[in-house]
Amino acid sequence: MPGRMAVSQPDPVPTVVADPAPVRRLVEAHRAITSDLSLNAALDRIVQAACELVGAGGGALGVIGAHAALQQLVHAGIDEETAARIQAGGFPLHDSLSPASLPSLRALISVRGEPFGELYLAEPEAGVFSAEDEELIGALAATSGTAIENARLYEDARRSRNWLNASGEIARALLADADVDMLLEVVSRALHVAEADYGALVLPTEDGRLKVTVTVGLGADYFRGLVFEPGNSPMGRAMMTGESRLTDMVPMVNADFENVENFGPVMIAPLVDAKGLRGAVLLIRTVDRLAFTPRDLDLATTFADQVALALQLNDARADAEGLRVLEERHRIAEDLHDNVMQRLFAAGMGLQRVADGGLEPNLAARLRRHIVELDETIDEIRTQVFGLRHGGDGPLQRERSRFPRVDLGSGTDPI
Repeated sequence: MPGRMAVSQPDPVPTVVADPAPVRRLVEAHRAITSDLSLNAALDRIVQAACELVGAGGGALGVIGAHAALQQLVHAGIDEETAARIQAGGFPLHDSLSPASLPSLRALISVRGEPFGELYLAEPEAGVFSAEDEELIGALAATSGTAIENARLYEDARRSRNWLNASGEIARALLADADVDMLLEVVSRALHVAEADYGALVLPTEDGRLKVTVTVGLGADYFRGLVFEPGNSPMGRAMMTGESRLTDMVPMVNADFENVENFGPVMIAPLVDAKGLRGAVLLIRTVDRLAFTPRDLDLATTFADQVALALQLNDARADAEGLRVLEERHRIAEDLHDNVMQRLFAAGMGLQRVADGGLEPNLAARLRRHIVELDETIDEIRTQVFGLRHGGDGPLQRERSRFPRVDLGSGTDPI
């Protein structure tokens, strides 16, 4: 097609023209791309540097997702309406970005031999792209792949550190007391370290359903408090398997769900302990964001395992505290029975002998009334002793039913 060039992936060390000026521009572009180790920043700088390198009027970098779909679009010199049209059109980008009559330049960016994205440049200021421009963009695409890989490694290390710190902090806090404020902190920390747009903690109810108990981020107020049957929801069935997974919002909801927040990539990390499912951490990004990676899922799963373990240990501590209360009750009951009751009974017997020993009738009658009151007191103490020995009627043990479990896979099929 006239005026349009397609650039294939260049060799790792491409040959650039001998003129030092383009070489210098390429070096400066590479320096700009690698000046920030953040992946999103690197992608922005790649598009900016490419446009500046060849004088393009606009450019876009489409990141390749699952099934060769357009996962993320980074652009420069393009209005939002055009960007939205590209996002809807997918690959190849030029079909939506520029009329066929306008000059354009494309290059594939690969990372470790795998296609990562398509770089597209349109409408150069000089009117046409030259062979030198094509070669420069090919070289920039090669160095961009290395920069993207380095940014990925840096972000993996940073996220690993953040997840590890969050796991330790949350576990220590949950061991103190797993109240609602602490659960909110669990979700907030997960949302932050996973760089998600929405986060929720879904917990089982007493009747075996699932409840969106804590929410933060986009749509938090809408979803908070939602109760649903796990078997009637793809999201619920996914949680009930007890296996962490990466998926997308579209197959995870019922047909009548209106995705007003444009939710896309989903990560589910169930809270599973030795006795069942305690709930799940749900993290979602919008459709214009990069999907979660398997590494993200591994880190979130470790985080969820730490939360589940902390809840289980919290229950064990509640059991131990309840046992200590029962032991103290038993000790008090023994003390009342062996000391107080026996002494009161002996005192009553002594008073009875005095009353029967020929006292003046009115005095004897008054003494017998006091003996009756003493017997009633002994009966009341005996009742209390029985209650102490058998746990009583009062809720002395710490409440544990706030966070019930459900059996894994109960009434559900894996998705």
